[in-house]
Amino acid sequence: MSTVDPRSVDEARQQIRAIVAEIDQLGRSDLAEADFFRGLLDRVLEAMGAVAGLVWIVGEGGRCEPVCHAGVQSTGLTASPEAQEAHGHLVESLLAGTEGMLIPARAQLAGPDGKTVASNPTDLLLVSAPIDRNGQRAGLLEVFHQPHPPEVEQGFLTFLTQVGAVAGTYLARRQSKTIDAQQTTLTQVDRFSRAVHESLDPISTAFVLANEARRIIGCDRVSVLVRQGRRLRLEAVSGQESVERRATAVQAIEALGRVVSRARDPLWHPDPGRELPPQIEEELEHFIDESHATALAVIPLERPWPTPVVKPGGVDAVAVARAESNADADAEPVGVLVAEWFSSSSFDGGKRARVDLVSDHGRVALANALDHTSLPLFGLLDLLGKSRVLTTARNLPRTVTAAVAAVTALAALILIPAELRLEGKGTLEPVHRRDVFAGIDGVVESIADGIVHGKNVSEGQLLATLRNTDLEVALTDVLGRKASSEEQLVSTQRALLEDNKISTDERTRMSGRVAQLRREIESLEEQRKLFLTKKKYLEVRSPIDGVIVTWQVRDRLLLRPVEKGQVLLAVADKTGPWELEVHMPDDRLGHVNRAAALARKDGRELKVDYVLATDPGTRHYGAVKEIHEQAEVRGEAGNTVMVRITIDPSNHDREELGAGATVTARIACGKRSLGYVWFHDVLAFIQSQILFRLW
Repeated sequence: MSTVDPRSVDEARQQIRAIVAEIDQLGRSDLAEADFFRGLLDRVLEAMGAVAGLVWIVGEGGRCEPVCHAGVQSTGLTASPEAQEAHGHLVESLLAGTEGMLIPARAQLAGPDGKTVASNPTDLLLVSAPIDRNGQRAGLLEVFHQPHPPEVEQGFLTFLTQVGAVAGTYLARRQSKTIDAQQTTLTQVDRFSRAVHESLDPISTAFVLANEARRIIGCDRVSVLVRQGRRLRLEAVSGQESVERRATAVQAIEALGRVVSRARDPLWHPDPGRELPPQIEEELEHFIDESHATALAVIPLERPWPTPVVKPGGVDAVAVARAESNADADAEPVGVLVAEWFSSSSFDGGKRARVDLVSDHGRVALANALDHTSLPLFGLLDLLGKSRVLTTARNLPRTVTAAVAAVTALAALILIPAELRLEGKGTLEPVHRRDVFAGIDGVVESIADGIVHGKNVSEGQLLATLRNTDLEVALTDVLGRKASSEEQLVSTQRALLEDNKISTDERTRMSGRVAQLRREIESLEEQRKLFLTKKKYLEVRSPIDGVIVTWQVRDRLLLRPVEKGQVLLAVADKTGPWELEVHMPDDRLGHVNRAAALARKDGRELKVDYVLATDPGTRHYGAVKEIHEQAEVRGEAGNTVMVRITIDPSNHDREELGAGATVTARIACGKRSLGYVWFHDVLAFIQSQILFRLW
């Protein structure tokens, strides 16, 4: 009589408990159905030490299909078609049963009437357990095992029945999650449908379609193009408030949308089984280079056909005819929907169905919005509809009061005359002022004593002294050459007078030499005089009587290299007349010239009022003296024209008369309506930037 090692039995029980715990943990997991049943079957076969096993699941239509199996070749079921057919009948009978069963090898299964309905075609014990989900038969577990004593086989059945309960719980929880997901999807679709049909404005509809469709589809970006006249225009991109028209990506998506809309066939990329026309393929490659999308769906949004109405007498033939006629005549889609993925390159998981869903809703909503806004006088009707609240009994008195006030204000702006005064910025300058230039290249060697800003100087007074090394070198060279020539002349003349033995030819040669030396001396003398005259330019003197108006003369000029013609400082006669140099923007020059011409015709001066930055509280008056004919660019002011204005300096305190002081002047350009005086800049902008472009 054999004995069983208690330790081995205990280890086997612990192993089975561990496997049961794994099966229970597996039933609580979120694995896919195929992965769950594969793991379940492997653990069942390990725990039972079985030969083979199968898991059957009842699919749609009530048909039972195996989802996984293991070791079936060892059972002999695949040996012949007869065995497979017999096993199929057995599975159908077991599914129809109410509980698990033990079917011995080659045993027959009898029905309620005692007749044989199926049999076990194998030489192995068959242990079966049903899988029920929420009280309904969902599948079957089959395990093939070697025959064992009845109590052991009954333990197999009990264990497999428990496993079937775990599988049923898993399927019930999975079904519940599926129902919850479907409910969530239905809620999202319902919200999307309500939102996309809420507005009758095409731009708002496109914006809602782009942002809501992205949530339904689950893609990375959705763009909506709307037909405006004969062209498609990108109006909305998910996650963006506006569209930058000049972006190359926008131009690329509009070009792709145009060629796809002409073909009127959805474009799915990548699609290995479809060969694209060259026009679409070229635009597609260009767009992908710009967007870097890995998957793309471009769906033309066709205008929906009218639905035939079913009447008591049958289908409305008129509606059918209208639908067919629209199908032929309406050849252009109302828009294009573009869905992009940046991390996926396939359309599995129902992506195509979701894209088709949102495009069906989108084309209806967009077509309705375009039809609504294309009605005659839609803008006026829309404005009247929005203003209806103003005509209610409660708001009518306020509306009438506001209307009367608006009409009165408009009449005042048109009928009340006012002086058109055009403003310009400028400076206050003395009429007699001179810039002091450098007469020669050099370095400022010294500044005369007392020559500072505000110093009174007289005409011809020395202001600064320059040093020109090249001039000094040249003058020294001329003086040296002249002295040398004079010595040679004296020596030659002495030789002619004292030496009587000189031949006639030599005397003639020496006489010519004397004449040459005299000409050289005369030339060098002229050069010396020119250099001395040029040397006078090294002395910088005041050209007029006046005041030095250059700031920090010594710091700016001393030891500084200067070039001929460079301005060193400025002298102004502050005791003489003064004038304003006003830089008038060139877009106001027409008014100023017309006013000046009218003033000359009437024999009067064109009046100007101005204020000084040094005394902004006092208004002064002057007259236009000269208007330059050429406009110049002056910094931020842009193109301006110089207008010289004469003033009376006696009306100003001496402290106010500072050369270069900032002034703000207004030129009186005649009477205009009050509205034009206030808003002439706005009217000029509208005429030049808007009306001009429309004509």
